[in-house]
Amino acid sequence: MVKKKAKLLELDIVRAFAILAVLTIHGTSEATVELPVGSGSQALYLAINKLSNFAVPLFILLSGLVLFYRYIDDWSGKQAVAFYLKRVKQILFPYLIWSAFYYIYNQLLFTRDQLHWSWSEFFGLLPWADASYHLYFMVIIVQFYLLFPLLVWLCRMWSGFRKGLFVLGIAVQFAFYSYNHWVKPLNHMPSLCVTYFSLFCLGGFIGMHYDAFAAWISRHIRWVLPLSAALGAGFMGLFLLEERFGLLLDNTWYELLFNTYPMFAAMSFIWIGRKLLQLWPAVSKALLSLGAVSFGVYLMHPAVLSYWRMHAVNDSGRMLDYHAYTFSAFLLSLIVPWVAVSLYGRIRKKMAPSRNRMPQKGAA
Repeated sequence: MVKKKAKLLELDIVRAFAILAVLTIHGTSEATVELPVGSGSQALYLAINKLSNFAVPLFILLSGLVLFYRYIDDWSGKQAVAFYLKRVKQILFPYLIWSAFYYIYNQLLFTRDQLHWSWSEFFGLLPWADASYHLYFMVIIVQFYLLFPLLVWLCRMWSGFRKGLFVLGIAVQFAFYSYNHWVKPLNHMPSLCVTYFSLFCLGGFIGMHYDAFAAWISRHIRWVLPLSAALGAGFMGLFLLEERFGLLLDNTWYELLFNTYPMFAAMSFIWIGRKLLQLWPAVSKALLSLGAVSFGVYLMHPAVLSYWRMHAVNDSGRMLDYHAYTFSAFLLSLIVPWVAVSLYGRIRKKMAPSRNRMPQKGAA
């Protein structure tokens, strides 16, 4: 019998950092295009927005890490069936429900006099998550879930594949990027899993060797953390130079930083999460709470953000009021979903039969 692995609490703290970055991106997106280019405020919002762009890549890396950590020593045909059933319940059903919600909600919010339901229109939105701008992540993660059983089986059967998983991820992503960039553009490239393949595979490699990685990052954080900051500053700088001076480099440079920045940020955040658990229990408790409900916050926050932007008064013309409007949007999109999802979880737990409140096996 395979020994049960310990839950990696620090990963919930990393998820908290990732969802805060998602909220920051969406909360500042309006300011980056509404404010005059070249103004200090516009540059500040653009810098904050781009520094937060590790968010989705970080979530994908974490998915690979958790899946391989959980299943690399405990995989079988029976596990594969249970794996897919669990993902249908945890991913597919929420995706359908929230796609339907945003299909109606956006009509109510933006075109009240044209409210309707069309099954053909709704189903047409599902393949590429067109019901809401943030749901594309669900399409990407489903693709990785479909590929994961093959990847974990190959890692278990072939030590060379296991050792070279990250290199394979880089090769696959580079091949598709090269074809898309230099040969022929691929449809829906931002929503294809190959766009993030190296990140998922790096997460998988770390997950399969987590104890060794934890020891490694403790020894090397002195250069990993500064490098993470430098990569983030470099990625941010490309956009600031483009906005301020019209300096536009080849997309390959943006792509390279867009991938390497989250990789090193993820390693840094894992180390930070472990340290917070050791040294700052109060801060850790708050971040663990947010990380535990991050999926629900991700699903719900655009509804809060859109409602605020539609109904909040923002016409004084004073910059201080604009900052307050933007910051309030961020706070509301964080607090309202956080509280709502937490309450939902508590109510569901109380209403569930006692057998469903038994500790769950595994770490996934």
